[in-house]
Amino acid sequence: MKISQHAYEVVKGFKNSLTDEQLQVIQEENFEELQILVEAAIGSTASRVLHDVAKEMEALAKKTRHSAASIEKVEN
Repeated sequence: MKISQHAYEVVKGFKNSLTDEQLQVIQEENFEELQILVEAAIGSTASRVLHDVAKEMEALAKKTRHSAASIEKVEN
């Protein structure tokens, strides 16, 4: 699911949890601002996770190259 669609669903769920009285007080503009904040939070988290996964892959590649070099030494 796209980040913007997920943020929309989160805000929609939040709206559904509010009472009629609360909905009368909160303007549509406020919900749009909330959606922007949710999108930013999701995007930031996704970016951090991808960065961490990339670092783990780099470490695994380094370890694999080291293992391959060790095997080459044994074979020679």
